[in-house]
Amino acid sequence: MVSATPEITLRGTPLSPGIALGKACFYWQAARHPDNAVGSTEDQTARLQNALAWMGQRLETLTKKAEARLDQETTDIFRAHRLMLESESLRQQFFDAITLGGRISAERAIESQLTPYQAQLLATDDSYLRERAADLAELEQGLLGCLQGMEPLLRCKDSAACKPNQCLLGEAHILVAPELRLGLIIEVDQKTTKGFLVRQGGKNSHAALVARALNIPAVSNIENLNRLVALDASILIDGDSGEVTINPSAGTLRCYRQKIQSDSRPLPVIDPVSELRVLATIDHFSGCRDAIAVQAEGIGLYRTEMEALLEGRLLDEAEQEVRYRATATAMGDKPVYIRLLDFGADKSAPWLALPREENPALGCRGARLLLARPELLRDQARALSRVARHHPIHVIYPTIIDREQYLELRRLFNALTADLTPGRLLHGVMFEVPSACLQVRQLLEVADFGCIGTNDLVQYLFAVDRAHGDHDNLLDHPVLWSLLEALSKAAAAAGKPLSICGELAGNPNFTRRIIELGIKMVSTCPVRIGAVRRAVL
Repeated sequence: MVSATPEITLRGTPLSPGIALGKACFYWQAARHPDNAVGSTEDQTARLQNALAWMGQRLETLTKKAEARLDQETTDIFRAHRLMLESESLRQQFFDAITLGGRISAERAIESQLTPYQAQLLATDDSYLRERAADLAELEQGLLGCLQGMEPLLRCKDSAACKPNQCLLGEAHILVAPELRLGLIIEVDQKTTKGFLVRQGGKNSHAALVARALNIPAVSNIENLNRLVALDASILIDGDSGEVTINPSAGTLRCYRQKIQSDSRPLPVIDPVSELRVLATIDHFSGCRDAIAVQAEGIGLYRTEMEALLEGRLLDEAEQEVRYRATATAMGDKPVYIRLLDFGADKSAPWLALPREENPALGCRGARLLLARPELLRDQARALSRVARHHPIHVIYPTIIDREQYLELRRLFNALTADLTPGRLLHGVMFEVPSACLQVRQLLEVADFGCIGTNDLVQYLFAVDRAHGDHDNLLDHPVLWSLLEALSKAAAAAGKPLSICGELAGNPNFTRRIIELGIKMVSTCPVRIGAVRRAVL
């Protein structure tokens, strides 16, 4: 697959790890034409009814495919789309727009209801909600495509009539598209689609999560793809670094040959190593499945707020107890570290009714928010206490600023659970605010353990937004490593366990340095556990 055309190297955002090589294949749809002949209200209502029925059948098909190929969390995404589509309130808004809007088309009725919702989500400071706008966009695109008779096709140099789930040529290809869409990932033929190269897409989007679940490499945020990538181009994408090579030379291919993924694409499994315990970071209790598959030595960070954001509401005490108990049971005698709800900053939602702040990253978030709003903590504290009667649970307190705040939040936790039989609970501090790091000795006198959250620590230490491109470049800064060394020495002197989580923990380039600091435990996403252990070996 070597081309005589000069090699071009591009840099994008890695969405899903792995190396993939293939011919360029463009995802496209027929251009939309204005609906000049709107027709009668009855005609447009009938068209809308047909489109809703077709979309419901399509989502049912996608749900079944997800059930067969993916985990429960991903399948639930499609079920959520179906529930959205079946909402009587939303359907009535569509039909009212036609009947009350004065001769508007079914297309216009859909756009008038869904587009404003997307705009509202995209305008928020909450990155999670901005990603959810993609769900509405996918629903809207499907309905409009049905109404306008558009059929998604794949196009390359030798064919312009393939479908996403059927490459007529049977060639390995990289799918080039404007955006990474959830339905598209489920529909593609994995035997021929080796990777995705898209103009836009976020790491936290559902589509990116599914690409990672299927182990399909993906890279985003590269402009002018249609101009830079010719129909006859070959493409090499590195989903670990975000580097994309158009028309790779023989020399480039030799460098990557050993890395190019096989069709099976299993999660990399490396046996546990003696020098470093590697635990799994999860956002949902179903993540235990992958943790067990890669032989994680426990759950090192359970980000519980992500489940609430995914559900679109706070989970009650019983729901949380079921999920935490399932996690602890699945891990058996391995440790489970569960972080208290870390809402605020980029993890907010309208139903939380948080006040608007000029700089939410420095506002009412984490521990500060839980102290201000004890009702957010009550059900979680009680659920954790109930589970701890049968399984030891490590409770992580987020964004602690000093000893007094930690003790105040711990007193609140105890007060909310005073009527329950004490369980085997251990309470610890997340070291991610510089002031807490400066008080590490005082904090470890009263806490049972410590966990260093490197993503926020870098943000607050260097005054750089964690979403900024320079954030990851600062992981190698000597000031950060001096601070990590001081934290490690303080934990050793106090005889308290200390772990690291965040991007630094999952980067194998830093694994040996972490061990040299005397830190014996890290937590990272399951897909990275193998690479971290390999770095130890």
